[in-house]
Amino acid sequence: MLPRWGSVPLNRIGHEDVAAWVSELSVSGLSPATVRYVHRVLSLQLALAVKAGRIASNPAEGVRLPRASRSSEKRFLSHEEVRALAEACDDYAGVIYVLAYCGLRWGELAALRVGRVDPLRRRLVVAESVTEVRGALVWGSPKSHQQRSVPFPAFVGEHLVAASAGKGTEELVFTARRGGVLRNLNFRRDVFDLAAVEAGLAGLTPHELRHTAASLAVSAGANVKAVQRMLGHASAAMTLDVYSGLFDDDLDGVADRLDSARSVHPLCTGGEVVPLKQITPGR
Repeated sequence: MLPRWGSVPLNRIGHEDVAAWVSELSVSGLSPATVRYVHRVLSLQLALAVKAGRIASNPAEGVRLPRASRSSEKRFLSHEEVRALAEACDDYAGVIYVLAYCGLRWGELAALRVGRVDPLRRRLVVAESVTEVRGALVWGSPKSHQQRSVPFPAFVGEHLVAASAGKGTEELVFTARRGGVLRNLNFRRDVFDLAAVEAGLAGLTPHELRHTAASLAVSAGANVKAVQRMLGHASAAMTLDVYSGLFDDDLDGVADRLDSARSVHPLCTGGEVVPLKQITPGR
C-alpha cells in the first residue's frame, strides 16, 4: 500500500484512482482474498481521515472488488469439537465460544468492550473493529460499516461475564495476557494453533469458527435473515452466496417435516361423502 499511496496527499486520492489500483493488484497475481484485504486496510485509513475532517468522503467505498474464491470446502465444527477446542484454550475458552456461537470476525471480537455486553438480555453489540497493519493497530467500524446486536447462549454469557469481571465499561472484554489488544497472530502462535492440534483439529483457523457459527445457527433452525443479521453481512443474498450449502440441507429438513405433517394429517382420498342437513331457523 505504501509504494502506491505513501506520497499521495489524501485530497488527491480519487475513487477512480483506487479502482485502478485494485485492478492492478488483481492482475499482478495476488489472490482475490489478498486484494480485498489490502483494499480494506486502505479503506479503514481513509475512513479515519473522513472522521478527522481531512477529506469529505471515502474514495475507497464502492470500488468493485475481485470475487473471493468459494471453491475450497468450508470447515464446520460440531458442538463437541468446539467444546474440545475451547477446553484446550484454557483461559481463552470464552474467545472460542464467542467466535463459534456469535460469528464475530476477529477484529470485532478484539474490539468488543465490556459496556457492549448485556448479560440480562443476552446480547452483545458489535460497533467497532480493530485491525493490525504492519504492527500498528487501526480502529474502525465493522466491515459492514453498521453496528449490530448479536444474541448469545446462556453458557457463552457466563464466559463473557467472567472475562468482564472487575473491568470498566470502556475496557476490552478479551485482552492479551499482559493486557492490551488481543492480536490475531500472537493468539494463534501462543494459544490457538497448539490448542487446535491438541483437540485433533490441526490446520484450523479462527475464521473457520465464524463458518461454524453459521452452521450451528442453521442447524438450530435459524433462517437466512437471522444468520445475515448475526454475521453482519450486507444482504441476505450474500449470506446465501457464502453458505448456500447449509440452506440446501435446511430445505431437505423442510421436505422431511412436510412428510411428517402429512402422515399426521392424511388427506381424504376416498370414502363416502355424508351430506350435512340444513338447519331451519327456529327449530
